[in-house]
Amino acid sequence: MKKFLLKYGFSTILIVALTLQSSFCQVPDFSKVPSLHEGDSINITYLINNGVKITAGKAICWFPKDSLSEQRMTEIANMINTGIHGAEKFINAPLPWQMHPPSEPYTLYFRHDRFISHASLAGFVCIPFWRIKEGKSPWLHEIIHEMLDANTGTWFSKTITDDEFNKNFPHWLSEGLPDYISLTVSKAQNLPLFDVFSNSGLTNIDSLFMEDIKSDKGGYILSFIGTKGVMPELSSKNRNLYAPAFYHGSNSFTHYLADNYGLKMLLTAFSQFKKELETIEKQTGKTLDTLKKEWLAKLK
Repeated sequence: MKKFLLKYGFSTILIVALTLQSSFCQVPDFSKVPSLHEGDSINITYLINNGVKITAGKAICWFPKDSLSEQRMTEIANMINTGIHGAEKFINAPLPWQMHPPSEPYTLYFRHDRFISHASLAGFVCIPFWRIKEGKSPWLHEIIHEMLDANTGTWFSKTITDDEFNKNFPHWLSEGLPDYISLTVSKAQNLPLFDVFSNSGLTNIDSLFMEDIKSDKGGYILSFIGTKGVMPELSSKNRNLYAPAFYHGSNSFTHYLADNYGLKMLLTAFSQFKKELETIEKQTGKTLDTLKKEWLAKLK
């Protein structure tokens, strides 16, 4: 704990901790949130009206009232601020296509209700409180979703039909790039690491994926990596049978592409709405099928 406080010292950033009433806070305009999940509006509003707000540099953190000591909440906010700055430096932000204003902070809502951690693409993310309390939260991954949101268009627009989304959304890249960046930055900044899919602090994603893919569903899951489309099982009651291999594989493939063809190439592709995968092929001079074969050959 002392080492943590020395690294993320109170004197380096502004810390503000207070319980707010509704008249002193601003509830998001949920009608303009591209990726709004069930329960977001009511639970975020409750947290803002009854919770504790801690601000540390580019991190605004909302905690349930009386959930943690002020010192612990401050430590968490400091850690998140460090991760944000590390990620911005790693991707060489600000980038011209980033939707999130470079001078604006990111807001994190740590809620008591049960849900899967997610980004909003409106500058805030939602994390179950128990995860941040126990150090088992993918907070940086979710923030990077916000950081990579592009002003060139979004797959979460109301103008995108469900059919178009399910057929053409490059889901592996959308999840693999934030995973790769968050893992790399966490290692570089010596931040706590936790993989929600292996329920551990293991960070050798290639090894995790090679174990995951041995299941009888391995070939099917692999077919959704490096291609367009969303695996329907990821939104089903059997999600836990498919998500680990898909997320680990997406991270591993993205890592391979970054190591061999550059992070800048991936960031450029990510910003090309509806042309993400075509841009990868154009930038590398290879088809994704070829790139995928190269990656799998290296793993074996």
